[in-house]
Amino acid sequence: MVDVEENIELLRKSGRFSSEEEFLEEAVRALLEKRPELRIELAVEQYKTGSVSLNRAAEIAGYSPEEFKSILSDRNISRDIGFLEDEQRDEYLDGL
Repeated sequence: MVDVEENIELLRKSGRFSSEEEFLEEAVRALLEKRPELRIELAVEQYKTGSVSLNRAAEIAGYSPEEFKSILSDRNISRDIGFLEDEQRDEYLDGL
């Protein structure tokens, strides 16, 4: 069995990566390039948690905003649309 942490440390020591975080960033980027369906999963989850806008999620997934809306609809994920009351907006912004 491959010891991932040991391999990360060996690659870091080789000078190719300055940190485990740098290694993981490149590994995730490569994984998303190899498995584009995971980009959709990532975009949906980021959108659901509110960490990205619909447009940004669509960009991450590699789709237009209209196509991404359809993906959300197919997954029964509702979108927050409309305007917030002043108090709701202030609470939302404070949470960011």
